[in-house]
Amino acid sequence: MNNTDARKDIRKMIGWITGGAAAALIIALIMVSPVIGIADSGDFGRVLGITGLKVLNPSETYEQLYFNYAHQNFGYGGFTVGGYVSTHIILVALAGLLGRIINGEVFDIRVLGVCYSVFFIWALVLMVRNAPKAENQRNTVILAAVMSLCLLFVFGDIGYLAYFQSFFGEPYALIAMLLMVASAIALAGSDRPSGKLLALFVIAALAVATSKIQNAPLGFAFALLAWRIYSLRSDMKWRRQALIGVAVLVLGSALMIIVAPDRLKNTNLYQSIFYGVLKGSSNVEKDMEELGIPEKYAVLVGTNYFQKDIAIPQNDPVLREEVLEKLSHKDIAMYYLRHPSRFIEKLDKAAANSMFIRPNYLGNYDQSVGKPPKTLNYKYSGWSQFKLKHMPRSLAFYVGLYVLYLAVLGTLWWRTASRRVRLVAETLAVVALAGVFSCIVPLIGDGEADLGKHLFMFNVCFDMMGVSIVMGAVYGLLKLIERKRPI
Repeated sequence: MNNTDARKDIRKMIGWITGGAAAALIIALIMVSPVIGIADSGDFGRVLGITGLKVLNPSETYEQLYFNYAHQNFGYGGFTVGGYVSTHIILVALAGLLGRIINGEVFDIRVLGVCYSVFFIWALVLMVRNAPKAENQRNTVILAAVMSLCLLFVFGDIGYLAYFQSFFGEPYALIAMLLMVASAIALAGSDRPSGKLLALFVIAALAVATSKIQNAPLGFAFALLAWRIYSLRSDMKWRRQALIGVAVLVLGSALMIIVAPDRLKNTNLYQSIFYGVLKGSSNVEKDMEELGIPEKYAVLVGTNYFQKDIAIPQNDPVLREEVLEKLSHKDIAMYYLRHPSRFIEKLDKAAANSMFIRPNYLGNYDQSVGKPPKTLNYKYSGWSQFKLKHMPRSLAFYVGLYVLYLAVLGTLWWRTASRRVRLVAETLAVVALAGVFSCIVPLIGDGEADLGKHLFMFNVCFDMMGVSIVMGAVYGLLKLIERKRPI
């Protein structure tokens, strides 16, 4: 970029500086020794087989394989079919193929980390390049710099970056969400929005919705945003592309729900019933009767699907026939609609677990480093630690914040005639809506099981809202200064 181009739009230069800073941060925090990742909680197996990877040393003990230590190296195996429905496996499989080219004997988890990092940096650069533009260059620099610093501080936190070197679907959803919002804002700020940006928006939105079953409902909200993008241009080609995007998001989200394996549905439904609705009930017998569950299954109340040595095994065929095949998540949702106070109790539980970006029971170090089991890395963890130690974790706080946030966006939308400004407001509203979905869906779909991890997307949306609040405050302050003292 020459000096003339930089003067035309300094945001581009700041965007590339942000990308360089993000790359340096990632390398320093998770790539160089000691390599940082997240230990397997038992979820990696369903990803490894289908992507042609495997545990390098299957003779390791349970304590070595799970929870205590992250693993830097994995082996290669055959590709299995079925068992896990997610587009996340496509990226992991591609990383596996790249790993075979680099080292045909051992897959280094850093190969996957690099793949995630490329898309992460792309998202940050695109976001900063489309930061709000002020009436003069100095203020534009301030706005772009503030956005850059916020993104690096919040999403460059080790709590997020450690996920890059794991087989969890969370980093895939995080990066897709960032790319979706960045592309929507870029579309809103373009004089003539391009088909490439629209395609990026649709692909990123679809990636979020298909990253895991619990995120599938988000696709319908994203489809509404795609429908709003339809109005940015009046030519038929654009509108046809936008409508195709809407259809892709609706169909993709619906298929994600429909093709979910029965085994996974039964697992989640078990959690929803025995570790959700009935857990903590003051009248278990009455609730079981209302749901049509035989009284003999009262011994399962408060147990989760992966618990050992319980009175009735979770895979018992009679349990499946009498409970899991008769009920559905619709019945759980209807129960909560009839008993809103019970759902509020569950929301309180979610609020108490809402600020964990990464699980605190999964180690970040390879065993070879010599750290104690389940040791976490706290380098560059200012944001995640601030949230854990100082952020209120009450339902009242979140309800108040969301109401105020949406009220401000609604006022902005109402007071402007600009379709582009309205699209930005709508994009941020969809982020907030996605946060609400990401809190409600796990409670209905999986009960109280592993709430801290299941609320990851809620954290992503909450943090994006936080960045937008800071940007809005700085933009408003600069506008006020510009009006009082024209430059």
